[in-house]
Amino acid sequence: MNRNHILAIAAAMLTLHPLAADETDAKWGDILDGILMFTPEEGDPAYKKAANEKYGTQWGVDLGYAYWGTHRAQGGTPNRNHNYALLHAQLNQRIIKDDTNGGTWIRAELSGTWGLDNRSASSAYDMVGGTGATFEPHVDIFGPHVAGLPELAVMQYLQGKRICFIGGMVNLTNYFDGVSVANDTFSSFTNSGLTNSKVLPLTSCNSAFGAILMGELSPNDYVIVAAAQTGGDFAQGTNPFRTANKDGYAIVGEYGHIFADGDATLRINPFYRRFDSKQFDGEDARNHDSAGIAASIEWNVSDRVTVFSRAGWAAKQQYSTAAECTVGTHIKLFAGREDDFLGLAAGVAKGQSPYGEYDEETGEPLGGNNHRREYMMEATYNFQVNDYMRIMPHFQYISRPSYSALSDETVFGVQTVFSF
Repeated sequence: MNRNHILAIAAAMLTLHPLAADETDAKWGDILDGILMFTPEEGDPAYKKAANEKYGTQWGVDLGYAYWGTHRAQGGTPNRNHNYALLHAQLNQRIIKDDTNGGTWIRAELSGTWGLDNRSASSAYDMVGGTGATFEPHVDIFGPHVAGLPELAVMQYLQGKRICFIGGMVNLTNYFDGVSVANDTFSSFTNSGLTNSKVLPLTSCNSAFGAILMGELSPNDYVIVAAAQTGGDFAQGTNPFRTANKDGYAIVGEYGHIFADGDATLRINPFYRRFDSKQFDGEDARNHDSAGIAASIEWNVSDRVTVFSRAGWAAKQQYSTAAECTVGTHIKLFAGREDDFLGLAAGVAKGQSPYGEYDEETGEPLGGNNHRREYMMEATYNFQVNDYMRIMPHFQYISRPSYSALSDETVFGVQTVFSF
């Protein structure tokens, strides 16, 4: 499957939407409010939106226990069983009230993972490295005992919530490519290739300084533009307030259109990224520029079925993904179990990795892994025990992990999540 085949499949999936799409009854401010404010969603009824009306406070906490087992790990790494505690917390705190325009807010986010036994604590990175997966089996497992602040920023609404500015330490995954059924590992898929686009430079901007400008063009159309440092990674223990090793930047955009009476959303994301790197010690740093475009669509086909697709392509994107296409669905199987669903998703990616030989004069890669593809699939089931607890078994199959033909990988996991 070459790049043209990937793009052809992506284009076909992205056109699977109602041809006669009625406009929604939305009003000005609804789009940005939906992106930025914590609203109760299926499976998350415990999010404290009501507190906003009186105190200007919104918060949500997800606590999870995760068991994961790897099979046929690559490179001779022994099979592993892992036990982790997971934490994700978000806070919106209004500091200046403005009923007309929306006011001024502080946004904060906390994430962390902790190994619950000696094996998990000592081999947490083998959870990713042992499988060799370019797309990590669980995007929110960072290491043996790691916690950090992906976001700490000031948010200012303007023009009746039609415009919003955010500045500080930003987490771009909170704003871009926000497919609602495939954007949160605590309530859906966990493979990083299915939760966010791997073409877009989103995760490389975690715990990095940046600015985001959002605006509504109509009650059904919006745009987002962000500029942020790259290289920040709280999961590796770096201080997010230091600028060392953050010698690159990314500019990411999004145009979104809501249609089909609010049941479908199309997102288009152009981007540009620059970073400096040294291939060998003592070598001068080289600028690496990449640019590309990604798109995603989600559609609530009926009360029981939601489908989504992502696609992307990047030029000269070394150390990352050059092209991708993913598709997936949530299906509610049983009447009377409205919060339960079966999740199925699969994807393919073409890599541009740093491995292989390089031209000594230009630094351009000559081959190696640059034309191989990785395939992944994931199946999960969400069993909603009550308003505050869910149990989610997962199964993943990864073919050619890290674009290697040496082995495939299977991963089985179960998460128990408590939401407050």
